[in-house]
Amino acid sequence: MKILIVPMAAMVETSGPFSRAKTLANAFINQGSEVALCAAKDVNYEEIEGVRNYYIPIPIPLGLPAPIGKRVFPIVGKLGLLKAKTVHSFEEVLHLTGAISYSYFYHSVSCIRDAIKDFDPDFVYAEANMSAIVAALVTQKPVITSYSYPIQSSFASTPKYCKGVNRVLNELNLPEVKSTLDLMELADLRVIPSSYDLEPVDKPNTIFTGPFHRPTDYVTENNKNKILAYMGNGTISQKILVQELRSAFEGSEYELYIAGRGLKKEDKDNIHINDRFNFSELLPSTAVYINHGGQNSIMDAIFYEVPQIICPGKVFERKYNAKSIADNHAGIYLSESGFQADKLKQLVEKVTGNKDYEKNAKRLKDSLSTLGGTDEIIKQASELVV
Repeated sequence: MKILIVPMAAMVETSGPFSRAKTLANAFINQGSEVALCAAKDVNYEEIEGVRNYYIPIPIPLGLPAPIGKRVFPIVGKLGLLKAKTVHSFEEVLHLTGAISYSYFYHSVSCIRDAIKDFDPDFVYAEANMSAIVAALVTQKPVITSYSYPIQSSFASTPKYCKGVNRVLNELNLPEVKSTLDLMELADLRVIPSSYDLEPVDKPNTIFTGPFHRPTDYVTENNKNKILAYMGNGTISQKILVQELRSAFEGSEYELYIAGRGLKKEDKDNIHINDRFNFSELLPSTAVYINHGGQNSIMDAIFYEVPQIICPGKVFERKYNAKSIADNHAGIYLSESGFQADKLKQLVEKVTGNKDYEKNAKRLKDSLSTLGGTDEIIKQASELVV
């Protein structure tokens, strides 16, 4: 098979889509398929050995002119202004990143169509990328898309932002949509990298695979003496993150690891700060994982059977994930206002003092482990292109 994988692009750190695209690409390569990418070389991009990457531009936030967007957006992030913005739907995310402005959507669809024409894939895999779905439809290629409970339009949408998309659809003689997110309903197959327990979607042509990447050959340590914290982008400012966690756990019995892009490296007594750590080395001995509710983060915690304290901020998808983990009693939902030293200490004591959180994380892990991961996608894709 020949597969063209098109991940979501963004000027800000959002590692989930590209990491899943990379894992899927390597899985298909190992199976003997030929893979190409059409991926913007943004902050999340990595070269994949032996995989050609076709050009697609990086969207400019809010569809602003490039010189303005490239200067303004990093400043907004550093000032912590992103956390003040309530994000109601994935459609709003696409608007904020600039991915569905008319000019970008038109240009990106054209780039993907060019890649399809040159590479001639058997199908297109759209990883949170609406342009890829449209390009596949107009070139009459089968398309598989990533999917989840909170990004479906029936959960949350912001239709006022789909004007540019509908303008492009009209120009391509395709039917308009009420919401940009409705494009995912036109895919031949929808892939949810989770389980029904966490995301109860009942739709045809939809499969649950569990996470694409899952740890193997690790041993959970009995002496779990670490607290791991990673808040992604736009939830808690880096300053508050470090300040409150340091105040809560400096000099405590725990080794505290705080990860975040742009953080200055520090190793002093039991405090360890860096822009990134190898989580797979830390999680087997982690007592609590404090995170923002990103898909990769919650899945990592589940597979290492680590209870979570999730502070999702004002982002709809993270709020859903936090509630889902809390409803399954595998962690605790923490509000932004609650991200304070005394509250954090209290919650860590609550989680570590009740083994049910760890047991429920294991229950979710066992359920996810029965799902096929990338092997299931390969199987379904083979049947799709026959």
